[in-house]
Amino acid sequence: MLRLLGIFALAFIVVLSALSALYQNYSDDPGEYTISATQLAEVLERRAAPLAQSYPLNAVHFPRDLMQRLSDGEIIGLDSGDGQILFYHLTGKNIIQIGPFPQRQPESVTQWRLLFIGATLLVLLAAIWPMFRDLNRLQNTAIRFSKKPFRLPTPTSRRSTIYPLAETFRRNANIVLGYCQMNQDLARTIAHEIRTPLARIKFQLALEDEDSEGNRLIGRATGDIESLIEKYLTFAKLEIQEQFIARQKNDLSAFFSSLADSLEVQCPDLQVGYYFPDGDAWFEPDSLTIAIHNLVTNARKYADDRVDVRFHHNLEGCTLTVEDNGPGLGGDALELTDAFTRSATDDQGYGLGLYIVKKVMMWHDGEFQLDRSPKLGGTRATLSWPNSA
Repeated sequence: MLRLLGIFALAFIVVLSALSALYQNYSDDPGEYTISATQLAEVLERRAAPLAQSYPLNAVHFPRDLMQRLSDGEIIGLDSGDGQILFYHLTGKNIIQIGPFPQRQPESVTQWRLLFIGATLLVLLAAIWPMFRDLNRLQNTAIRFSKKPFRLPTPTSRRSTIYPLAETFRRNANIVLGYCQMNQDLARTIAHEIRTPLARIKFQLALEDEDSEGNRLIGRATGDIESLIEKYLTFAKLEIQEQFIARQKNDLSAFFSSLADSLEVQCPDLQVGYYFPDGDAWFEPDSLTIAIHNLVTNARKYADDRVDVRFHHNLEGCTLTVEDNGPGLGGDALELTDAFTRSATDDQGYGLGLYIVKKVMMWHDGEFQLDRSPKLGGTRATLSWPNSA
């Protein structure tokens, strides 16, 4: 809005300057002057010679146009060439000369121009302010909705100029929110309900011969389904707690010490290196721990024997990388961050790990990228987010 007002102000200045130049060019006559009462008083006070003198008509020679104006009864003023002005008036056969008077300097109209521009801008601001106010509210609402969908408040007033736009956005946003809630509720219900028949299958397997090939296949499939359910329930729990997720200041030494203990239990056969500076940084520890667990677990499938976790931060942002010494990325790397999307060579995953990492970065107002590790040669996952509350 300030830029728009600036453009309007510049346009007013240009237009007024052009009109003022045109007015002065066509309205001012170089051969005609006026005298003020102040000038007359000053001359009478200081002048010793007569203020007015009379000359015969034939003793004065004026151009034909000036003589015609004198004959028509006009009083004309002529510049005497020394900053003085003389006035002439024709009476009968004589011409009366009045003066000389000091020329009056033209009055500056700059202050009036500025006053007019200021008043016009104030009127314009009062006229367009309600529209910009409503647009700003709609913009802030759209930004908050993009981070976490919510039911929009009371619609914009019908008197607002952007009411059709705001009402359309409100209706579509509530439709999107309804679909999101329906899908989440349905998925959570299915995940919970699947546990009951799985428990029955595991109980039946325990009663039968576990050494048979068929029972072993059923047992592995049951374990895979349970693992998938656990993954999704972890993700659903994060989604439920999303409204409570907020960055907080954490001691890096304590955080990575706790992270190393948990990863040592989860990945005992993997060499995990941790590189981080001393000090504090801003992040949500629980969700970031889950993200790092998913990245290390994902790297474990492809790494030969080593995974490095590196953390850097400054006043502006934090960067965390997880890189391995495996074969590196394939052509489908960018698609792996979508939900339930697996690599063509992955026969163990469920397509939720990297998607959860991407969601955690969205909650941190950050970014998640995959590329090749320049140090270890395998895959490098990079998480970056603002280092602030």
